[in-house]
Amino acid sequence: MSHSLTIAGFLWVILSVLGAFAASSGFFLPYWIQGQIYNTTVYLGVFRRCNFLKKRANGLSILVQACGRYASFQDIPSEAWKASTVMIGIGCGFLLVVAFTAMFSCCCKDIVTRTSARVGGALQVLAGFLLAIACGIYPSGWGSVEFKQACGKEANFYRLGHCKLSWAFFLFVAGTGSAFICAVLSTRAAKQNKPIYSRTSIERSNSFIM
Repeated sequence: MSHSLTIAGFLWVILSVLGAFAASSGFFLPYWIQGQIYNTTVYLGVFRRCNFLKKRANGLSILVQACGRYASFQDIPSEAWKASTVMIGIGCGFLLVVAFTAMFSCCCKDIVTRTSARVGGALQVLAGFLLAIACGIYPSGWGSVEFKQACGKEANFYRLGHCKLSWAFFLFVAGTGSAFICAVLSTRAAKQNKPIYSRTSIERSNSFIM
């Protein structure tokens, strides 16, 4: 099976796929924050949640024990979370494009050259920065009403209250960190193309020397 990858290139492919999967899964899953409402464990993510309060037509709130995304983008309870959703979506899109391209390069020659690998690395750096910025502004949404319902009145911007970070958040952080490692590996991912000389050009070169 023909390919143009170095050993570092194969590491780049593996880490690109794992990193993209980790970041995208962490983004999609709602298990970023673990809190409690009415002695029931609740989870909050960027745009999804599990076990949440919902108001009835009569004004009373009931606890819905289910997982799902917010009904619309506008229903996301914080402007910071809305911005995080957009930035993470774009960043994960970049990581997935690079990961799929890297996978195909394992069985198809010349898909990844030194230039294209570095372009992929640049996309991974850009994605990493988007994810890191989103991760940094996400806690500024902890002052929302919904967050305080799950984490207590003491919860506020960058203050968890009685909640704690859950495993999907750490999965996302791992995917974000891997994007920067992949960018470094991309500089050594592809083999250097050797110049190809035709028989005619070699004969001409020899005759010129003689």
